[in-house]
Amino acid sequence: MQADVQEIPRLDVTREQVERILQHHGKHSAPITALEQSTSTGYSTITTTKTYDVILADGTAYTLKASPPSASASTLVSESPPYAPNSLAAEHALLQLLAAQTSIPHPAALALDTTLALAPFPYLLLSRPRGIPLSLARAQGALSARQALLLDLRAGGLLRQLHAVQNDWFGLPAQAQDALFSWQEAFTGLLEGLLDAAAVRGVPLAYADVRRCLARAIGAFLFDDCEVPSLVSFAGDADAILVDVDVEAAEDAEVPVTAFLSFSHALWGDPLLETLFLDPSAALTEGYGGSPIVFARQKTKRLWYTLFLALMVVVQAARDGGGVHEDKVEWARRTLDEVVQKLKDAPCY
Repeated sequence: MQADVQEIPRLDVTREQVERILQHHGKHSAPITALEQSTSTGYSTITTTKTYDVILADGTAYTLKASPPSASASTLVSESPPYAPNSLAAEHALLQLLAAQTSIPHPAALALDTTLALAPFPYLLLSRPRGIPLSLARAQGALSARQALLLDLRAGGLLRQLHAVQNDWFGLPAQAQDALFSWQEAFTGLLEGLLDAAAVRGVPLAYADVRRCLARAIGAFLFDDCEVPSLVSFAGDADAILVDVDVEAAEDAEVPVTAFLSFSHALWGDPLLETLFLDPSAALTEGYGGSPIVFARQKTKRLWYTLFLALMVVVQAARDGGGVHEDKVEWARRTLDEVVQKLKDAPCY
């Protein structure tokens, strides 16, 4: 567990470094007028990677993702690998896969450099789609009831398209060499790693109760109804969906989705793991083609996935120092206790 508790190097990105990166990749069409670190607090941003919005004088916009050098190889992995976000190289590969196999709107991957030759950190340079997070559009009341409904329907359809991208093995991109062909084996391994990491960090949790419930779930093959590894964003939520709201357009004008979900935590697994299925609207499940929860055992499985999300939040926030994600951490700590109580009597058959 030493890799799990090692210090994360401080990462500061300067305007001069960004200018050098843009010039190197032929993207410096005008001077930089704004360089700001993203203020998003969505689940997908709970990672040591820092994201910057870069605006040029001619209106061109880019997104630069930078990660600490120590996290560049793949992710921090030990003998019993704790869960860790994807490397920038893995994100780059997934974005290329989306471009080749789907029509899902996403930022274009413009450049990836993990050599540290140009900058003292690995980086991924992306296009910056127009729009604001769906969560912000909702909070500002920028959407009519009809627009909100249509966006949820659209999100469900895009989510189904995402899950149609499939693979031969389960797990994180960093686990490609492990060749895990059982979702139960892949998921419980990641869950055990998170439980170990949470214990090391002193996260209060009824660990004995969790492991007792987990043994019962494994014995009932609760997770083995997922036979095909689907591409799952996992931590993608309304903060990771960009929508282009035109305030001057008619009230019921269509609102385009310009970027859908994030792949900082994406893996190959069970579609029900998606954070969007934590509390989905009726329109989202309709757009998806129906609820993925049909039987009582699947509701129990979703409880495990909620526990997994909450563990990811507290462990990753502890590694990263918390800060801007305090609301998510508070939710996670409260949710851990609530879910454990529900799991004690949850059916596995």
